[in-house]
Amino acid sequence: MSDKPTSESHPHRSLHVAETPMDPAQQSLADALRTSFRILKFGIVVLVILFFASGSFVVEQNEQAIVLRLGQPTGEIRQAGFYLAFPEPIDEIVKIPVKQSTTLDIDSHWLHLRAEEQGLPLSSIQRRGGLHPARDGALLTADRGLVHVRWKVVYRIDDMKRYVSNVADAFAGKPEVVIKKILENAAIHVAAGFSTEDVTRKRLSDLRDLVRVRINDELDRLQAGIAVEAVEIPESTPPIQTRASFDRVIKAENRKRTAIREAEKKATETLNQVAGAVHGRLIELLDDLEKAEIDKDESEVVRIESEIAEIIEFEASGASGSMIRGSKGYYTSVVQGMRADLEEYRSLLDEFLTQPELLRTRLWEQAKARLFASAGVTKMYRSPGTQVRVQFSPDPNRLHATTAGPLLSGGGGHQHSTHLITGGELE
Repeated sequence: MSDKPTSESHPHRSLHVAETPMDPAQQSLADALRTSFRILKFGIVVLVILFFASGSFVVEQNEQAIVLRLGQPTGEIRQAGFYLAFPEPIDEIVKIPVKQSTTLDIDSHWLHLRAEEQGLPLSSIQRRGGLHPARDGALLTADRGLVHVRWKVVYRIDDMKRYVSNVADAFAGKPEVVIKKILENAAIHVAAGFSTEDVTRKRLSDLRDLVRVRINDELDRLQAGIAVEAVEIPESTPPIQTRASFDRVIKAENRKRTAIREAEKKATETLNQVAGAVHGRLIELLDDLEKAEIDKDESEVVRIESEIAEIIEFEASGASGSMIRGSKGYYTSVVQGMRADLEEYRSLLDEFLTQPELLRTRLWEQAKARLFASAGVTKMYRSPGTQVRVQFSPDPNRLHATTAGPLLSGGGGHQHSTHLITGGELE
């Protein structure tokens, strides 16, 4: 028996041995396994392709996007278009609406409304007791009052990289969270410098502007990449429990202001009628004069009195100006008349001393001539022997004349005339 190994016993030669034919059942199983393996490999390839293709994304026209690779920004800001990226968790796509503003309503400082109170006007809501600190929001004002305020904030993201780096990760991609927190703190600080009436009625615009400035300053400090465009206050009110009393106080204040305005208007009208446009300067000078008199500053008193007199004489209009100018005119006419009378008296005095009868006759003739030429003189001609009786009524403007018997005897058929000066009528 030979020691030479046979082909069946040699391990390497077994590869060259022809396979033993399989029966049909085994052949079918082998074919099925080979087909399943090919399908599995194809499916794995497809899944790998789909996995890597899942990182692609589209940026719309009103959006900007940035890719975070393992949490760090990569590349430039993506504008509108189609882009490829690794799928999560390798890459994360952050998309932000740009070129548009977002409005955020904040009720942190507003009172809590129950379900049945929603939508009702505040005037119809009744409350008793105090505020609940866990539910009712409010602001403390400078006059130690409480005010409920609703806020509306309009903001936009103006720096994508800053926003993604400092806000999106820390606040889960929601700018509303950081804006709300900053507004709450800003409103508390700003409202502390305003009164309750300021926050509810008088200075709402100032309150809004200061809160907006403070919010933007804080956002800039945080480098949040967010800008607040506007802050609005749709509604503000004192607590409902005290609203009625507050309204009564406000109405009384309004009536007081109305009365003051009417009084000031009446005072202005009166002063304009009295002194014209210079009444303001006169009032100031009078106040200065009073102060100078209290300080006993004689030189200042003289100066102010002189300035007041000059204004009244040359600049004042209205009733006082008219009275002053009328008085000056009357004074001038009286003085001139007296001077004319004096001159006439002096011119007649010498003639009276030399020829008194002739002077009286001449003056009488001149008086009659002026009398006949005067308007309002009634001339009556009586026949000889006719008497004219003149009766004066209690009214000096009415003069009654009746014809009676002979009053004066006339001779030679001459007619005598009686001349009556009257402002009334002759009956």
